[in-house]
Amino acid sequence: MEPARRILALSAFALALAACGSGPGAADPVLKREPIRPASLAVPEVAPTTTTTAVLDPLGADHIAQTELRSVLAAAQEWYAENGTFDDGIGPVGAMSGETTVVSLSEVAARDGVAYDAHGSRLTLHRRSSSGTWFCIDIRGGTTDHGFGDTFQDALAACTDGVPVGGWGDPVSATGPDEAAIGGVVRALFDALATGSIDAAYDLVSAGSACRPPDLEALWPAGLALADSADYQLSDISVFTDTATASVSSSVLPDSALSFEKSDGGWLLTIDPCLLFGPIAAEQMDPAARALLEEGLIAVRSAFVMQSDFAFGSTALAEMEPSLTFVPAAEIRFAALSYSGRPAEGLLITEGSPGRFYCAVESLSAVTVYGEGAAASELDTPARCRANATG
Repeated sequence: MEPARRILALSAFALALAACGSGPGAADPVLKREPIRPASLAVPEVAPTTTTTAVLDPLGADHIAQTELRSVLAAAQEWYAENGTFDDGIGPVGAMSGETTVVSLSEVAARDGVAYDAHGSRLTLHRRSSSGTWFCIDIRGGTTDHGFGDTFQDALAACTDGVPVGGWGDPVSATGPDEAAIGGVVRALFDALATGSIDAAYDLVSAGSACRPPDLEALWPAGLALADSADYQLSDISVFTDTATASVSSSVLPDSALSFEKSDGGWLLTIDPCLLFGPIAAEQMDPAARALLEEGLIAVRSAFVMQSDFAFGSTALAEMEPSLTFVPAAEIRFAALSYSGRPAEGLLITEGSPGRFYCAVESLSAVTVYGEGAAASELDTPARCRANATG
């Protein structure tokens, strides 16, 4: 009987405990809380957490994604300033970005954060908002471009389409489309400078300029490259009703303020192209002319070795160096050489910037003499070239 009583007592005690647990004041049941993850990012399963996250409205979520991108961009620019490259910056940039996680592009599907895709001086950042929208920032050639889209590829295409946008379009800035158009004008301008396309550059200027195409061609020889297409920084775009301004900094336009006006729905530069491009061309033309003289002298010396004197014509030099252009003395111009020779010496002349000519005398008895003058007639004999020697 003793074992039976013990079993009954334990059963009664268990029933009493159960009754207490179901009465007033009993502890609430333990709730299992599943982790909240960013929408549509594939993340490996992790242990449940008791941390709760508020669900944001789409606009608020997009704002957070954009803020994170800007934070990482600022840190990346600091890294670039110190190292001259965006490469190898994921760890350091992540450390400088506070609570924003920075991941490689290959990790973006598995880890929630800003994707960092660096290639030397080019950087593209990607972030998916919990609203499902992708945002990106692309830095290339000193230009920062923004894009967004429903998919990763749409956003990437928008921020690498060659039309720089200073913000994320209408959701961020009411003047986003105009900013994009002005950025496109500046990029087209530097493309024209890089290819030496006078017509393309002139087409970007409003019709009110007094400088006509022939005037510009007299200052800027067709085909002469004046700048690297990526060598500029565009900033501070301010759009008004039908006018706008922007700051452009480059090696050929240091800290220049450009003005624009709206024309037929697009934007054009309100500048005098002769005043803008003429000085830039002059800075390029004079060094180019001196370099051309050196190339001509190499051909002259080669011909001298074969003939043992300088009494040969420009035809022989052209055969010696087909890449050089030779013209008669009366037709001296930029990018072309005139040659005259006698047994003991030879003379080369070319034109640099408008009103500037260069010469070189090669002889048997003396070192090469270089000279320059305001007209070809000041340099058209060896004696005159020596009289205007530059040292």
